[in-house]
Amino acid sequence: MGVRFFRGDKIRYEHEYRQIKEIVSILSREFQKEPVYVLTNILVANGQLDCVILTRNGPLILELKAFSGEIHGIENGNWEVITRDGSIQLPNLFFQARSHRQDFIDRLIPIFREQLPHIPGNNLRKMSSWLYFCKGSAYPQNQIDFRRVKWFRIVTAENLLEAMRFLDSGYTLRMQDMDAIVHGLHLDEYQFESGKPLTARPASAPKSFRLSRGSIAIIAIILLIIGILALVVLVPGAKMAIMSTFSAVGTALSGLVRESGGNLIKSNSGPADAQEAMVYLNRIRIGEGLAPVPLDDGAFGLALSRAADMAAFRYLDYTNPETGESAQTMLARFGIPENRTVVEAAYGQWNGYTYGIEQHAVDAWMSDEGNRDRLFAPYSGGSIACTRGYCSFIGILDIPETPDTSDVPEENATAPEPSNLTVSSRSALS
Repeated sequence: MGVRFFRGDKIRYEHEYRQIKEIVSILSREFQKEPVYVLTNILVANGQLDCVILTRNGPLILELKAFSGEIHGIENGNWEVITRDGSIQLPNLFFQARSHRQDFIDRLIPIFREQLPHIPGNNLRKMSSWLYFCKGSAYPQNQIDFRRVKWFRIVTAENLLEAMRFLDSGYTLRMQDMDAIVHGLHLDEYQFESGKPLTARPASAPKSFRLSRGSIAIIAIILLIIGILALVVLVPGAKMAIMSTFSAVGTALSGLVRESGGNLIKSNSGPADAQEAMVYLNRIRIGEGLAPVPLDDGAFGLALSRAADMAAFRYLDYTNPETGESAQTMLARFGIPENRTVVEAAYGQWNGYTYGIEQHAVDAWMSDEGNRDRLFAPYSGGSIACTRGYCSFIGILDIPETPDTSDVPEENATAPEPSNLTVSSRSALS
């Protein structure tokens, strides 16, 4: 594990080397137990990418800028950096980041289609392209609205890691996926400090023939079967005794599987998983000064049913596109009164149900403003449940009773205010 380095061309400028060395130092301390690939000088249609970081959360493009100061620039027009020595005029860096992002997406589309078919190609649109400036740089607010342009950021060594924690490509890159990407881009692995390429290990000398442990075990099993068959044929009554023995062993194994199988192989959340997920969510809510949400059995059943529905029909949305079913249409089946409103958040990952997926879903929802608002509403009960990689959060809202206005003159009657919960983006299926 750790950081590996790949390049399309050698680093030729000292300022690029210094900045990449700074980035490598940051990544090496943070990612010691998971793979991170740093790609440098990658040729694309309209130029060259200075640096691309491959992590489990997807690719991140970094355009290196060797300036330090106050940065000014919006989507249209030129940019400038106000330094201690004066103002430095720059071309439109937003346009440059957007162009490089599109070029890299175009390069990855055939690689993903051929080598990574389990990752939906439309998720590449979530790739981030950031500008990396020297330490001490600042980008004043009220310029580009990063909430609307989610793929674009301006970062330095001080906030790179913090920004990377909220990357959400909608899928997970495994090490074999990263290997497929660098192979498809025809990049060479190298040692960063020396700049020397890493050569393939020399082929080892041919070894003398020797049976492996696996081969020996197979031969032993074959000999055992032959011995049993010979015993059945040659010894009267041996067949009945052997069959009885196998029957008893099979019964014992069956009982063990029934007792422990449910704990060894899981495809969906259980009540204990939902309880742990709600405890995790409530810690976040309490940290924000909000009341905790109690686990509700009806909400758990509804959340599990919604996750199973998304898994069965292979969609990630609040309404089944084929049956029209939604959380609101299903609430009565789980004992939730019809005078309640249910709010849902949805999440999906391509690699199925995994340990801790419920908390991963909470983290993904918290990284999105709309879904975070959903998790922070004043619910009377709720639950989180997942099935085969699909997760659903269900929150139950009590609808306040409408006051009787029959005796109030019509001109004084007021309509109830609408809810501030709006449909928000969801974590994409990966």
